[in-house]
Amino acid sequence: MNTPKRPDPSLPAKASPPKDQGGMALLAAMITVMVVAMLASSALWIQSSHFEIESALRQRQQAQWLLTGALDWSRVILREDARSSSTDTLVEPWAVPLQEAKLSSFLRAQPNASGSTLSENAQDESLADQVYLSGQITDLQSKLNVYNLLLAANSSGNLGPVNASTVSLSNNGNNGNNNGNSPQGAMLSWIRLFDVLHLPSGELEALNAQLKTLAKSTLSGLPNTMPGSGSNSANSLTPQRFEQLSWLGLSESTIRRLQPHATWLPFATAVNLNTASAEVLYASLPGLDLSDAQRLVRARENKPWQNMDQFKSILSAQNKSLALNEANYQLSSRFFEVRGQLRMGNTTITEKSVLLRDNANVQIIWRDKGAALRMNSPSTL
Repeated sequence: MNTPKRPDPSLPAKASPPKDQGGMALLAAMITVMVVAMLASSALWIQSSHFEIESALRQRQQAQWLLTGALDWSRVILREDARSSSTDTLVEPWAVPLQEAKLSSFLRAQPNASGSTLSENAQDESLADQVYLSGQITDLQSKLNVYNLLLAANSSGNLGPVNASTVSLSNNGNNGNNNGNSPQGAMLSWIRLFDVLHLPSGELEALNAQLKTLAKSTLSGLPNTMPGSGSNSANSLTPQRFEQLSWLGLSESTIRRLQPHATWLPFATAVNLNTASAEVLYASLPGLDLSDAQRLVRARENKPWQNMDQFKSILSAQNKSLALNEANYQLSSRFFEVRGQLRMGNTTITEKSVLLRDNANVQIIWRDKGAALRMNSPSTL
């Protein structure tokens, strides 16, 4: 029978492994798993961020294309209006604001390129139901143009004191120079507008002083320039948008109050009597008081004026005999502002454009998408 061998006492005993070696292996494994998890989550987060950025960019590009289509639609409306009517009034289709509505409500009944309708494609209809469009077309010649005041400042001195006596004189129609396009007439129109809106007259005087300085450096005595004349009177010193009149001394609050009744177009413009507000009629027509202007607005709501004789007959019925320079007043318009807003998911884009209509030809002067502004030179229009 074999007996187990006893260890030789002369040989050294085998060393036993350290007790904490198993704990270190477990810790190393946990660290490895944690690092792998962190790398995986970081890669997933980066991928998710890239996906969200690409989705937002794609949505924004789609929204911009849709707004471009809406702008083209506005141009078609204005072109067709020019073909059907020689006057522009607030009862025409272009003047009706588009309240926010689903894009699918416009496209559901329209056939696509394959001949099927949008309602036949549930996926496309679902996407269109998530897009909301709103917008409005505004007649810019329903407002007083600050550029007219710039032209007046180029050919005359400062406004002088802006006070109640000056406004009272223009109300009585006793100033023969207050015919709208004359320097004194343009200035008095703005005096009256500031007065009826209760705006600080000091800002108007500061604006006129700045315009006089600007006129010397930009206009250099040039005549009124219009699109297609080949002369570009605007340069980098001249405001391109009404909001930029803060450069010339108007406060933000004054600009907000003026915006419904004033604009900036780098061309001399006449006032459209069919679309002007009561405040603009009061300011631009010497001899009228505000109540007279409000009665004119109410009268045209029922029957817009088709010619200047009809307008003069309304004035005669109100016992108002005014010496009008018909070159300064119109019953139609060439310049329009188009505001559009498109909401698609988390993306909302607002765009503002100014259009010039020459008969049936409707051109884009500039488009403003947020902070981006692209202005076409008047010489190219």
